Amino acid sequence: MRAARWQLAVTLLVTATAGPARAAPRLLEEELRLGEPALSVAGGEEGRPAETPAPGREKPAPPRLDFDLLGAPAPAPKVDEGALRLRRTMLSWHQGAGLALLALQLATTVVGQLNYSDRFAGGPSTGRYELSHKVLAYSTLGLFAIDGSLALLAPSPVRRDEGFDRVTLHKIAMFTAAVGMLAQGILGVVTREREGYLNQSQLATIHLAVGYATLAAVGVGVGALTF
Repeated sequence: MRAARWQLAVTLLVTATAGPARAAPRLLEEELRLGEPALSVAGGEEGRPAETPAPGREKPAPPRLDFDLLGAPAPAPKVDEGALRLRRTMLSWHQGAGLALLALQLATTVVGQLNYSDRFAGGPSTGRYELSHKVLAYSTLGLFAIDGSLALLAPSPVRRDEGFDRVTLHKIAMFTAAVGMLAQGILGVVTREREGYLNQSQLATIHLAVGYATLAAVGVGVGALTF
């Protein structure tokens, strides 16, 4: 009886041990058939399957850093050093002549006003200011021509950007002054030749008004670059 009990116990023990052993190959076989990663029997890191990204979710490539944000730099313009030195010298003379021109134009206008008052504004008409006014007027015209030539003949080694600035204001004012001086010269000669005519006083008034306008233009032109 005892021998039968021992035989039954051994049979049950062998059956319980063989069950899991048979289950492991069946489980491995089932996973391989379904396409799923098999469990590692030994366990550990070596048994884990490699991670693969899902389709359509690949990692984006890192951005390229070899681009030029502002574009290729423009080549620096070549500057003629000799021409630049000559330009500076001529423009320094131009500025000094401009200050002298402003003083001469002021003197011409003041003496012109005295001559107008003496001849056409109820004065004694002595004519004592005519010669001084004439000398000052021709001196102003001559200095204006020299000063303008210095500016026009000065070399320009660097191309300037277009736009309204102090230099542009200076050019506009001096061009206005040039027109005024030309008109003054013509009006002065015509007014002198109209001696004894009724319209001489009217021409003299226009001549004086143009003189003040020319003085204002010279003042703006000189002040634009000096002050």
